Amino acid sequence: MGYLQQFIFFILVALPFMFISPTHSSLANGKVNILPPTNTSDKVTLALYYETLCPYCADFITNDLVKVFLSDLFTIVNLKLVPWGNADILGDEPHCQHGEDECYLNTIHSCVIYYWPDVKKHFDFIRCTEQQSSKKPLVKNRAAMWKQCSEKLGMSAHRINKCYTSGYGLKLLLQYANETAKLKPPHEYVPWVVVDNQPLKDDFENFVKYVCEAYKGDHKPEACKTQVANVSSTHDKMANRIHPGCYASEIANLG
Repeated sequence: MGYLQQFIFFILVALPFMFISPTHSSLANGKVNILPPTNTSDKVTLALYYETLCPYCADFITNDLVKVFLSDLFTIVNLKLVPWGNADILGDEPHCQHGEDECYLNTIHSCVIYYWPDVKKHFDFIRCTEQQSSKKPLVKNRAAMWKQCSEKLGMSAHRINKCYTSGYGLKLLLQYANETAKLKPPHEYVPWVVVDNQPLKDDFENFVKYVCEAYKGDHKPEACKTQVANVSSTHDKMANRIHPGCYASEIANLG
C-alpha cells in the first residue's frame, strides 16, 4: 500500500503540468516556465502631417480626426501626429508658413507629443489648442492659449515651457521636419493624411473608410460597420471651390 500511495501522490503533483500547452511553455534546468502568448498587432497606422495656425488643419483635427476617439476606431489605429507642415529650414532656423507664432506652436506641440506619448493625451492637447486658434476674435497671446489647454488637461506648463526655452523642443521639431521631408510622394499641402504609407490626398476626410479597408484583423470595430453611411466628400468641397488645405505657395494669402 505504501508504494500505491506514493504513486497516487506523484500523479496528483504532476497532473497540472500535463495540461500545459507546449507552445506556451518551455523546459529549462528541470523547471517549467510559462511564456506569454505571441501578441502581433494588426493596427493600421494613421499619420497626420499638419501645421498650427492652418485653418484647414484646425478644422480637420477638431471635427474629423477626433472621430478616432469618439468611437471604437481607436482599437485598430496607431495614430501619429507630425507638426511641421509647409515650414522650411533656412540656415539652422525653421521658417513657417504662418510666421513665428506657427513655429512657436509647432515646437510646443512637439514637446507635448514627446513628454506625453499617450496618443489620447497629446491629441486632446493639440485639439484644444487648435480649437483656441480657430476662435473669433483670434487669440493673440499664443502662450496663454496653450497654457489654458495644459491647465485644463493637467499637464505641467512649466515642463512644456522649459522644453521650448531650453532648445530641446527645436531639436524635436527638426526631427519632424526630417520625417516630413522623407514623405514619398512629397506632401502637397496640409492636412496631409497617410494610411499605412498611402497618402489619401484630397479624400483625406474619408480616412475612416481607408483605415477600415486597410485593417486585416479578425474583429472589425463598429465604426467600420457603420462608416459607409457617414462617408463625406472632399471632392464635393473641391467642386464647390472650398480649399482643401494650406499650400506653401499661398503664404501671402493665409498669413
